[in-house]
Amino acid sequence: MKERIYTFILRLKGITIKQEYTEIAQIKNTADLEKFQEKYFKRLLFHVYRNVPYYQKIFHDIGIIEDDEVNLSKFQEIPILTKKILREHLKDLTSLDYDKRNWQYNFSGGSTGEPTKFIQDRCYNNWCTATNKYFFQNFHDMEEMKTKKILLWGSPRDLFEGSTSLNDRIGNWLSHTIFLNGFKMTEKDMESYVKTINAFKPDLIRGYASALYELSRFVERKNLKLYEPRMLVSSAETLNKEMREKIESIFRTKLYDFYGSRETASIAGECTEGLMHVFSFNNYVELVDRNGGPVSEGEDGRVIVTNLHNYSMPFLRYEIGDMAVLGPKTCTCGHFLPTLEKIHGRVEEQFITKDGNVVIGDYFVHLISVVLNKGFIRKFQVIQEDYDTIKILAVPDKGLPQSDMNEIEQKIKLQMGSDCRVVWEFVDDLPSVKSGKFLYTKSLVKR
Repeated sequence: MKERIYTFILRLKGITIKQEYTEIAQIKNTADLEKFQEKYFKRLLFHVYRNVPYYQKIFHDIGIIEDDEVNLSKFQEIPILTKKILREHLKDLTSLDYDKRNWQYNFSGGSTGEPTKFIQDRCYNNWCTATNKYFFQNFHDMEEMKTKKILLWGSPRDLFEGSTSLNDRIGNWLSHTIFLNGFKMTEKDMESYVKTINAFKPDLIRGYASALYELSRFVERKNLKLYEPRMLVSSAETLNKEMREKIESIFRTKLYDFYGSRETASIAGECTEGLMHVFSFNNYVELVDRNGGPVSEGEDGRVIVTNLHNYSMPFLRYEIGDMAVLGPKTCTCGHFLPTLEKIHGRVEEQFITKDGNVVIGDYFVHLISVVLNKGFIRKFQVIQEDYDTIKILAVPDKGLPQSDMNEIEQKIKLQMGSDCRVVWEFVDDLPSVKSGKFLYTKSLVKR
């Protein structure tokens, strides 16, 4: 009954995925996939040429569309889209017909590049939802919507306001979901999370890699009993070998990684053989070297993504800011989707309080991204110099109001302790690390 009510509510909101999921399910091999991509690439590029001012001159100069025909061989000549370009050309990158679509703003998390806002529409959301369903059902034989699940996720709103909205609570109940705030990882919080998991007995637990890792370390440290779910899914952060081994040993459950971004949603998911399969019916992914050329199997490359279904603000050849290793063309699991061997992903470091509690780096990224998106600063880096000293390096733009600085400091002290000293330093620029990524958070405190 819950599923029927939930499906009905989604239908009222215009979120229906039957058609999208049916199309995905009909793709049975590489040839089918290529035919699907050609269809949606042509549809998207025609739309972009007619409706997105930023690309009109670019398409004309490249000659990607001539006599109402799309020349897909010219696709790689489209310049790579960066977050800097998004911020500077937001209006020209917005489709002229966006107001005719059901759309909303979203914001990047900022962990691999400068956060910014962008538009996503109902078509985009439907394909994202259908892709997630495909991952769970076709790779892991699980109907995710009907499954009892716990999300160990991040929500600054819940942290500061103290509770979720009535609509969110009803939605969580109907979708068999309990939400645990991954931004609050004190020992008291984690003790409560363990009790919730043991009482609810979820089949699925999804969460930030670092949040799952810290919860596992807490359970081990306190020698607690923990319910064994059917499946664990990690996402939003880079999952290293140490973290995977610890999480799997404590939960006694296989952990699968999931790769996505706020800008383009679901990108790839891990199969039973340990490779990440790219959801090429939702996002077209390229791995390129420093010169923009394609990499070979086993080589590192910059992740370039083209979402095939967001018509309100199309992302063509968008550089997320991550690095990944190209996987083999075929996987021993037998699935036809292309693979990634490893995702280096977002670079974040965790901060530690005097009491030994861990605050994940994404907490600070979310806090300061708010003022960045207002245009007050262009770039930032948060450094934990000591247990009670946090330094914020910021590249000013319009200038940061004192009221916003005070609010950020208060929220940092909420997690790091009332005695924590927050030091602001305004600089001309902030360098990236050798890999080309930028570290938004960095802790100098050793465990």
